Amino acid sequence: MRSRLALLMGGALLAAACGSAGPTPTAAPASAGSGAPATEDASTAASAPAEAVTLTLRYCWGGEGEVKAMEQVIQAWNQQHPEIQVKGISGNIQTEEVAAAVAGGAPPDMVIMCDNSAVAGFAHDSVIMPLDDLLTKIGADTSDIIPSSLKWTQYQGKQYGLPFGQDTWALYYNTDAFTEVGLDPNKPPTTPDELWADAAKLTKWSADGKTLERAGFIPDDPDKNLESTSNLFNCQFYDEASKKITVNSPECVAWFQWYKKWYDTYNKNNAMTGLVATRTGGDAGLLDTGKQAMGIYGEWENGASYIPKNAPDLHYKTAPIPAISPDKYGAAFINGNAFMIPTGSTNPEAAAKFGMYLMTDPPSKTMDIQNASVPQLKSLLTDPTLTAIPNQQTFLDLVNHKDAWTTPMISVYAELKDGLGSALSAVTTGGADPQSALDDLASQMQAKLDANGP
Repeated sequence: MRSRLALLMGGALLAAACGSAGPTPTAAPASAGSGAPATEDASTAASAPAEAVTLTLRYCWGGEGEVKAMEQVIQAWNQQHPEIQVKGISGNIQTEEVAAAVAGGAPPDMVIMCDNSAVAGFAHDSVIMPLDDLLTKIGADTSDIIPSSLKWTQYQGKQYGLPFGQDTWALYYNTDAFTEVGLDPNKPPTTPDELWADAAKLTKWSADGKTLERAGFIPDDPDKNLESTSNLFNCQFYDEASKKITVNSPECVAWFQWYKKWYDTYNKNNAMTGLVATRTGGDAGLLDTGKQAMGIYGEWENGASYIPKNAPDLHYKTAPIPAISPDKYGAAFINGNAFMIPTGSTNPEAAAKFGMYLMTDPPSKTMDIQNASVPQLKSLLTDPTLTAIPNQQTFLDLVNHKDAWTTPMISVYAELKDGLGSALSAVTTGGADPQSALDDLASQMQAKLDANGP
């Protein structure tokens, strides 16, 4: 998941980031915010009978607000389940840490990572356990989990994790800028052609025509938006049936050409990259300061520590990212926090029970509000607390779209994503040919996939 500093409880977003640099993993403090070093976390406060199973949960959050919220979730479980006590250990997690712990025979019993990108590789290398049989054994009911959310914790047809809060991306746009140039702020662009036309009207150049004073749209800032735009151009990274990398398909080449068109038109004299270099204040910094009229950002920007705090006078709306066909419009890419049970967990069945507890409304809502995340549960998509957040309804609708998608769950995906980013940079600023760049990447990744298996 994208880095964030979010706490959206009672109007305050305080937490620091999933996936961002956190403290060295330590047991969570007994009193969040106290300055005293902690040796025991708050979740161990509940007295446990001698025969109780004790499980260790290693989770990725490290910010004060995030840790406090997660420890509340754990405490609630411990109070209700004296037979299974959970001890939380907080802090940023690297994939190497989990893999090394499993290889060394002493893994945590459960892990929550703030990004699901490790699931396929972990599953491929047997770092984590498949959950299907465990969930059946404990009588788990997963019917309230959004189907597309379950997909991003699956590998080779098996469930290797559970989603616990998720992210998605949409188009944010400055409604005052729309009005200024004669565009209807209630009619955002829905196709790439409409986006191009609207951006042209919204773009402001300096008097000498060399400097962008306001970009109508920038396709790859603050993120390259590879995952969040590809499927809207019918570009698929991988074909499951043939087990082939397909990033060099005509659709994917056209998608790269779309990026290139923005650079060819708006980056003369490095005008667009120069504007991006001035961005401060987080992902939406250019939107916040009026230097960009439209951009692609995650749902957390609606949280109180983001746009409402950084640009309280900004009038904006959110909408689905434009798509090349009407049936694609309204769908979106989703990923999120993955609950997993490492191979070697001392009590996988007990761990699975705790995992399913996280799939209920109270713990999910606590962390979704804390992190300004989109819920993975159908029941929370209409929760008044979440629907009341201005501009958040767009994201609640996106994740429940029938065509919502996630990354290909293949062992080489992390390398493939990095390769796509490098190829895109070579095309947009290095003069590389899109077809050649994607042909080379597809060839390299296919060779690794064939050697390692999907």
